[in-house]
Amino acid sequence: MEVDAAVPDVALMLRVCEGDESAFAVLHDRYQHRVLNFFFGMSGNAHTANDLCQETFLRIWKVRKRYKATGPFPAYLFAVARMIWLERRREQQKVWRLGVRLDADDGWDVAADAGGNPDVRAARSEMQDRIFRALEDLPEEQRIVFVMRNIQGLSLEDIARSLDCPVNTVRSRKILAVKKVRHLLEKVFASSLDRTI
Repeated sequence: MEVDAAVPDVALMLRVCEGDESAFAVLHDRYQHRVLNFFFGMSGNAHTANDLCQETFLRIWKVRKRYKATGPFPAYLFAVARMIWLERRREQQKVWRLGVRLDADDGWDVAADAGGNPDVRAARSEMQDRIFRALEDLPEEQRIVFVMRNIQGLSLEDIARSLDCPVNTVRSRKILAVKKVRHLLEKVFASSLDRTI
């Protein structure tokens, strides 16, 4: 059955609850890029982001009958994405505690997509690495809020629904995350300037 592109997210998800694959495909098309960006912002790795994005949509399909339309669909979607991210982190920590080293995936090479001047591509890649290093230094909950707000553009209210916490908690985590990222990046750029002078 053809689905009108103007159908609201919640109405589509209610159809998904009844097994409507075409409604699910529309939601997937609408949000796949945002979910990929969320996981890329959390992991800094394109392969990991792709795997976790697929797992998110697969999980939504598997548990579709439990969906309750209690808020905006993005809040529900990113609550599931956050849960999958935390599950992945717990699995990694178990493996690390056992002393087994996972093979590192190749990160997404922005330089390969940049085109043009090699110096520009190298500068973009270096900037990306610095930003991801700064994000990795954030506590997990602050990083999740930072990515949801600054990369995904979710409202504080939607983030609060996704994380099941008060809006003021989200606001304070966002403020702390921005201050820490700004401070870490200022330190990195200051040391880079010292080396070039």
